Amino acid sequence: MVKDEKQLLEAIKHEHHITKEITDTLIELDQLPSTGTQVYLNELIVELYKRVVDRSDDIIVEEFGDKVMTSEDFTKWVEDNFTTYSANLFKESI
Repeated sequence: MVKDEKQLLEAIKHEHHITKEITDTLIELDQLPSTGTQVYLNELIVELYKRVVDRSDDIIVEEFGDKVMTSEDFTKWVEDNFTTYSANLFKESI
């Protein structure tokens, strides 16, 4: 269980299995109105993106099931699950 922001970042950077709880927490963070939170959230999404599209990283993201995610698939997931602001910030960052 993720208890704070530091644990969330560590999980995204290092866990082999990213649970639905972690991706749900990212989506929940998107609902907070703080600009600082949006910037931090973007860092988390970009970090997860880097791991997902890195074919040498054998990360498993529960949310994606058995699907092998491409950068386009991941971007579509961000667009579908996050606010327009967050999705645009993510696209500018990658």
